[in-house]
Amino acid sequence: MILTTVFATKTLQFFLRMSIYVVLGIVVLCVRAYNRRKTHDRLQKRTEYMMKHTKKNKNGKYPWEEGEPVVKRERW
Repeated sequence: MILTTVFATKTLQFFLRMSIYVVLGIVVLCVRAYNRRKTHDRLQKRTEYMMKHTKKNKNGKYPWEEGEPVVKRERW
């Protein structure tokens, strides 16, 4: 009888702990997804603002587009 009560208590403790871990994990994933979307939107707005307010040269290129194009090197 003592063994069954210990087993039942350990199983119940395990179930409660796992439930807490699962709930906290889901909450963490939801918060991360929300913040990732919010950060993406903020970066998108700032990029649009920067592109709108950056002056182009006479060829219609931005300052970072001037110069020689970057050539990809082959891997060894």
